[in-house]
Amino acid sequence: MSAIRVVAIPTEVANAVRTTMRAPVYGFPAHAELATDDAPCRHCLRTFAAGEDRRILFTYDRFAGVEVLPQPGPVYIHAGDCPRYSGDAGFPEELRGSPRTLEGYGRGRRLIAQEFVQDGRFEPVIEKILGRPEVDYIQVNSTTAGCYTFRIERGIEDHQDLSRETAGKDHVTAKCAQ
Repeated sequence: MSAIRVVAIPTEVANAVRTTMRAPVYGFPAHAELATDDAPCRHCLRTFAAGEDRRILFTYDRFAGVEVLPQPGPVYIHAGDCPRYSGDAGFPEELRGSPRTLEGYGRGRRLIAQEFVQDGRFEPVIEKILGRPEVDYIQVNSTTAGCYTFRIERGIEDHQDLSRETAGKDHVTAKCAQ
């Protein structure tokens, strides 16, 4: 499989929410509770232990840092410190057992591809979606709840290869002009 980078929410965002108990950008109050299910933390991408872990629910723009137009929605993080998921660690093993929707986007929040994965075999689907040159990144969402989980981007080597392969093609020029 080609190199990918998994992008969890930034540590600065998680720490700010823990400190202020407010959503970044929007300022909406955050809500702390004892976990009632095994949803994942959007920072470390580990699942919560129901009845044991404390978590914080807040509003987060899933396109933060990649698009101008926001699309805020609910996400959870651990109430206590947790390490950010390593971008080069591949698809999070703890999330293979739950159905996820992978959405391939082009710049400007253009939805180009959407695939549902229920069997835990994410790599062939990721490869297929990122194999389309018009796809810039993948948003991974919960299929059951519909909320954002994390983003997948091409690894640095794949960005360079794609740039060489598509240099001079009309769709690349059009994409850059948008």
